Amino acid sequence: MAMAKISKKEIKHVASLARLTLNNKEIIRFGAQLTDIFDFVDKIGEMKTKSVVETSYVTGDFNRFRDDVIDTKRILSQEEALKNAKKTKNGYFLVKSIFDK
Repeated sequence: MAMAKISKKEIKHVASLARLTLNNKEIIRFGAQLTDIFDFVDKIGEMKTKSVVETSYVTGDFNRFRDDVIDTKRILSQEEALKNAKKTKNGYFLVKSIFDK
């Protein structure tokens, strides 16, 4: 079932929601394109899908998890992390403020 042609007012409204400025030529072109898109969506809606099983993983893969284990060989101690810092305070890096006072 073909959808009614989309009005210029509707095209302008959608464009304003997307913060787009369209000239008249673009409004006509995008109106025709949106009509075609909605007609295609209508065709998809007519498909018989009652016997199709829902899916969220089309590849058959599932989330793969690993144990949350800390690898102490790959991390720095606090002392090692701070040893080259210009300034520190209470075990943290001390940097110049970026906010105006």
